[in-house]
Amino acid sequence: MPNVGRQSPTYSWCSSYSRSEGRLASALADAYGLPPHPWQRTILDDWLALGDDGHLLNSMCVLPVSRQNGKTGVCDPRETWGLVHRGEWILHTAQEYQTAKKAFDRLRTKFGDRANDLMARYPELNAMVSRYTTSANQMVLDLKNGAHIEFRTRGSNSDMGRGGTFDLVVIDEAQSYTDAQDAALSPLNSAAPHGSPQTILMGTVPDPSAAYKGEKFTSIRAMLHTDPYDGACMHEWSVAEVGDVTDVARWYETNPNLGYELLESALLKDSRTMNKDTFAREHLGWWPETTAISAPILVRDWDACRNENPQRGGIVCYAVKFSPDGSVGTLAACHKGGDGSVPFVYVVDSRSLSRGLAWFVDQLDAVSADAAQIVIDGQSNAQALVDRLLERGVSARCIIRPRTSDVIAACSGMANAVRERQVTHYGQPALDASATRTRKRRIGTNGGWGFQSTDEADATLIESAALARWAAVTTKRDPRRKAVVW
Repeated sequence: MPNVGRQSPTYSWCSSYSRSEGRLASALADAYGLPPHPWQRTILDDWLALGDDGHLLNSMCVLPVSRQNGKTGVCDPRETWGLVHRGEWILHTAQEYQTAKKAFDRLRTKFGDRANDLMARYPELNAMVSRYTTSANQMVLDLKNGAHIEFRTRGSNSDMGRGGTFDLVVIDEAQSYTDAQDAALSPLNSAAPHGSPQTILMGTVPDPSAAYKGEKFTSIRAMLHTDPYDGACMHEWSVAEVGDVTDVARWYETNPNLGYELLESALLKDSRTMNKDTFAREHLGWWPETTAISAPILVRDWDACRNENPQRGGIVCYAVKFSPDGSVGTLAACHKGGDGSVPFVYVVDSRSLSRGLAWFVDQLDAVSADAAQIVIDGQSNAQALVDRLLERGVSARCIIRPRTSDVIAACSGMANAVRERQVTHYGQPALDASATRTRKRRIGTNGGWGFQSTDEADATLIESAALARWAAVTTKRDPRRKAVVW
């Protein structure tokens, strides 16, 4: 067995270059007591590669590597070099406060705790410090050469950083980096003060149960595997399948820090306590197929469809979606005007079925005279609800039990309508979460899909809205038209 993990990536991409500041950055890190490992030096070479014009070659740098593998050991030398020799303005963001603080504290061990710190380990670096500024979620270091670095937490805030301008933007914990956060952060180095914008994304495999959080990281990684481009670089350690998670040789293939700070005994413990899929994802860099699929609806697209004053009236259709276990049902509606306005969807309510179907029966019976269609879907309770409505005298022509192909058409139709801004909603928090925090579930045999619940969102809300919209745009029934008697 090797003494340390594999030092070259299992997959990498970088355009060729003849000059780099990487060796100088590594030498600076050596001088200040934090020497990079061989694999980290290779990455620094690519991150600090220079083009023919003297600017940084790569504006996008991506580092997917398993947990506890020393991502900070690459990023810290890059940031230190940027501050000391390039005079850069840098924004370092992490999802969690402790992660941001850890990176800040590592930098502070070199520059000292304050300006004019007599106890500073490296007086020549401390002499560069202009001031430190700290607050609840932001830690800032300003140097006398004009360089500036901020460490911030992202949390659920999609507006952080708007208005700032930076050379380097670091996205730590990129497995939790949402599309909405990217919309706020991505433009921040479009006008990089030193003319060399660079964004670094570092993270692990996103949790499939909350895949929407890592949608940007996932999509960029997939693109650099299938269609890499000049101006981007990626270094990845991963396996293609779960395989034998007890095979120690595979641990060394996918963990470059193993044998340095990462202990074999720690992986041995996890291999015995984690299920195979989790271990493969966390320690072998395995990307499940469900993780590789982006969220069906992106936050920025859904938000763009919001309308505080939607037009009601016209054709109205309702849809009920029951959860697979029959414990929850959601009633949604869609209004579609005849004046060319786009359909408007909303959730009437989502209810536990602990007290039966009475509420759904009463609600739908009350609106059935004006409804063009009522769609009812779900393996549990759907037929019972249909029977109860028929007993109440609701017309059978009004009720639809959708086929699998109909559900597929409804879900894909909703996703397309959102992307094309052909549907509106008024911003119900539970529906917002259902639309943007669910993922795809396969249905049918030809690549069809529906929405699947996650730990953070119930898919019945968006699926009922999708079914209501589908009914509104496909129905030929219009209860407003009265029969003409001759």
